[in-house]
Amino acid sequence: MANKSVSAAATLWGATRIEDRTGWKATCSSNGTDSTTGCDKAIDARGKETDWKSASKPGAVHWIVIDLAKEVNIHSLAVTPSNSWEAAGGSVRKHGVEVRTQTGDWQTVAFGAWRNGSIETAATFEPRPAQFVRLSVLDTHKDADFVAISDINVYTLPAVPAAVAGGGRWNYTLNFPLVPVTAFLNPITHQLVTLASYAPDKFVKDTYKYTVLATWDPPSGNMTDQFLGQTEHDIFCPGTSMDERGQLIVTGGSTSDVFSIYNPSPGRGWEKPKNNKVAVSRGYQGQTYLSDGRTFMIGGTWSGGSPDEDKNGEIYDPNNGGGWTELPGIAADYIRMNASQSCDTPQTSKPCFVNEWRQHHAWLFAWKNGSVFHAGPSARMNWFLVKDYPGRVELGGYRRDAAKGFADGDAVCGAAVMHDAANGRILTAGGAPNYHYWHDPNNKDPKAGHRREATTNVFSITLGAPGRVVEPTQLASMKHQRIFANAAVLPNGDIFVVGGQRQGEPFYDDTWQPVPEIYTPQTNSWRDAAPHSTPRVYHSWAMLLPDASVLVGGGGLQRPETDHYDAQIYQPSYLLTPDGKDAIPDTQRPAIKDDGVTEYKVGDTLSIVTDGDVDDASLIRYSAATHALNNDLRRIHLTLQGVGSKNYTAAIPSDPGVALPGYWMLFVLRKGVPSHAKTIRIHT
Repeated sequence: MANKSVSAAATLWGATRIEDRTGWKATCSSNGTDSTTGCDKAIDARGKETDWKSASKPGAVHWIVIDLAKEVNIHSLAVTPSNSWEAAGGSVRKHGVEVRTQTGDWQTVAFGAWRNGSIETAATFEPRPAQFVRLSVLDTHKDADFVAISDINVYTLPAVPAAVAGGGRWNYTLNFPLVPVTAFLNPITHQLVTLASYAPDKFVKDTYKYTVLATWDPPSGNMTDQFLGQTEHDIFCPGTSMDERGQLIVTGGSTSDVFSIYNPSPGRGWEKPKNNKVAVSRGYQGQTYLSDGRTFMIGGTWSGGSPDEDKNGEIYDPNNGGGWTELPGIAADYIRMNASQSCDTPQTSKPCFVNEWRQHHAWLFAWKNGSVFHAGPSARMNWFLVKDYPGRVELGGYRRDAAKGFADGDAVCGAAVMHDAANGRILTAGGAPNYHYWHDPNNKDPKAGHRREATTNVFSITLGAPGRVVEPTQLASMKHQRIFANAAVLPNGDIFVVGGQRQGEPFYDDTWQPVPEIYTPQTNSWRDAAPHSTPRVYHSWAMLLPDASVLVGGGGLQRPETDHYDAQIYQPSYLLTPDGKDAIPDTQRPAIKDDGVTEYKVGDTLSIVTDGDVDDASLIRYSAATHALNNDLRRIHLTLQGVGSKNYTAAIPSDPGVALPGYWMLFVLRKGVPSHAKTIRIHT
């Protein structure tokens, strides 16, 4: 979805606006007393010259239904608020969008909250045949008891993409009042929290001390927004990690010298620590929670100093005054990427060598004995041994396959995920040698100079004893080149990779990849998933939800034409009927019965009571995602005992470097179909 001015645009993300409104009809919940403000004015194609204004009815749900006169492949609904009534309010805020064919039932395709303003806002969703579209207005800005709309545009595609066998499907769209750049799940309430910057649609560095955020409550569907000022922190381009108590530790970013804590307990929320300064000002850093209860971060180049300034490692110890301590033995120089990446084409206006942001977005994985493995994106990998001050660095190897004679290069903003923590297995996918493909994104003539495209490279990294050099294995390559993509590990162990683009350029959607793909470790193979119609590139994210679906959102926050104020639900094929057309009813999914036990220690035995026989189980950790990073995410495959008894046990790994303390989603599976998750907390 784009929340932008599109009234003059004939296309929206490849869809075409319907210009011929012959036969269109509008019905609505009410009209104002003035006959010139009937709901037909919302579809008369006269823009802001005319308005539909509903009657004033406190607490009412206002709605408008448009009959498009024929069936089309509807893709987007765009709404222009009324200037005439802007001072009094009445522009659409919380809303829902439904569509139906002439004889079918209503289908919800989008809902959420739009930000205020006089510009056109849009709900974009996966195309489907429909003749009728209904906009329900649950509340309006300035708490007006009426709704006022100047114009409604409908966008279509010539065809609905063919279903992909085993590729899952895309469900409804969530509309946010901001561009969601960072996202995390509250592990206690399961609410999704998203953050932009000091404003919903733009950013600067080291200037503002507040953040706008939006929260989605899945059970109620409610969307709320918040102005976060008490932490004195612009949480944009931050480091994020979740601790043992489910608290989100958020560091640096636009306000590069501070950190904040989000407490998930009801009634708590965002808190400003007593000592809220980090040791080294930074943004774009890598960060992860450690097995010994501390938090580690390193790198960063966007804020807090010059791009070439070293941002050495530092550590947060909540039991040592709650402060951050720099670790001089963990030099950021070890994670630097190559400053001299050659161009694919010669150019003369600028040198081909670039010194740009070379120690950012580190892929960090907490491991045994308080260690951290750095898997990239630099080609060199490292062990950060931080148990004792001042820490030290050991070579972790290089991302290459010695047996095949194949080596990866720097893989900026590639995806990395620990999908099999019990065996220390990490998968890395894609990325590019440089953050920027074009020397000048405003001049995309190849003669002006560009760098290298994203890769399809995929590696498996298996961790052993801390400090021991690892030898990666090259896996089957992805089908599609990707930088700025995101990865989510699924309950069955598959890895879902979504979004990205072939030629990486922040805030541009050119060459974006609409076809996700799924990797199955058992067969070392990739398959395409159902395509999607909204670009998900720079500043996008993907998040596994407790119902085993995946929420994919964000992108942009600078250029209106590439700002995406939404997220979409992806349903893997394990949630669908064999023909892929309908969701499996919850009654046909396995279920975990509530036995009242949610707290376990590392090494404990899980007791799992189900409603029927199951044959598999896994744990997936709650985490936070931003800038293609989700360092705390990991999956543990569980070996069930008592198969067939409806009463099962499974051992939690005994090492906190594997079963990283914190909140986890527990899934059971029956013939590949997962349950809804039970949330448990693993602690030391």
